[in-house]
Amino acid sequence: MKRTFSILLFLLLVIYAKEGYELATQVNPVQSFNTGSLSDVAEEVIAIPLETNAHCILSHARLVKRDGDNLFLLCRQQLYHFSCSGKFINQITYCNSLYKNNILASDYVIDPVHKQLIVTDGQQHIQYYNYDGDFLGKIDLPADYAGQSLGKLAYYDGHIWTTVNRAVLRKEYNSQLCMEQWLYKFDTTFHRVETRKLTVAELGRLTIDYALEPEVAVANRQVYVQAPSLQPDELLQDTLYLISRNKLDITDGYSSILPIRISSRFLVSTHYNPNDEDKCYTFCYDQQKSRAYNVQGGLVDNFYGTGKVRELQAMDVYSNSYCFYKSSEEVKKAFPDRKTGDNPVVFIVKLKA
Repeated sequence: MKRTFSILLFLLLVIYAKEGYELATQVNPVQSFNTGSLSDVAEEVIAIPLETNAHCILSHARLVKRDGDNLFLLCRQQLYHFSCSGKFINQITYCNSLYKNNILASDYVIDPVHKQLIVTDGQQHIQYYNYDGDFLGKIDLPADYAGQSLGKLAYYDGHIWTTVNRAVLRKEYNSQLCMEQWLYKFDTTFHRVETRKLTVAELGRLTIDYALEPEVAVANRQVYVQAPSLQPDELLQDTLYLISRNKLDITDGYSSILPIRISSRFLVSTHYNPNDEDKCYTFCYDQQKSRAYNVQGGLVDNFYGTGKVRELQAMDVYSNSYCFYKSSEEVKKAFPDRKTGDNPVVFIVKLKA
């Protein structure tokens, strides 16, 4: 009896997902491509060759962010400051106890109001710096955050937002320890302002109720959370389902973790796996043209001829600007003067509006 019920439930879920997909595709027929180039989605791509000198030798560029003409990035858990033309300005943090600015930086946010950088080591330690690299102070998160894992930080509306993994005992599962995902809102001194329990978005099919690598984003002036899909082949179907059910209307208190980021025109999902580049993907759904690009290995850079863009990183919470970096032989065509060992070239991608 129990087995029969399980089979019937599974069949109902399959039919439910199929009807949702068919409804979406009938209303809005979609062209789908498994190849694509940056020019399909980008209005422009700006190249920033980072200056190389004895004080700054970088192998890569992560978490690239900007404020005006100030460009910041992480490399080997150290925070660097450049101009938007690529001129090296200063190193903000160091992985060396001889420096006061000593912290193994795992993440940071720019506070553009106070022109300060808020840096975390991924544990409970927070440090503050101005753009000149002057140390402004530090705080430790309260003891009740011990054992809780902070996700990527985001700055929006004068506050810091992040996801938090919380281990809780669930009585309905025989008091087993289960992981819950929450959205936390802090002021800039990490006093908690608001919390919100999160659940993976309902997609009309069976999914895993846990999201990897969640990030905070903003649409309709409201905060939501996005995480890359564990099933990229299903992204088009999932996107059309979310559209057909009006689940992309982000409202105050929105608690679903979406598989896509919402820009003004595109719905985007990207994932980079440094251990298996074949599992990298970029998904872009053009809401104006009802056209989808779901490209394994990433879109091709046909602006500067650097090959496939395997790692496309969102630069801001609004999801309209992305970036990637290339170095060595990959940039020879566009920058013949760049030598082996020079710092990477950062490329900023502005999506079409």
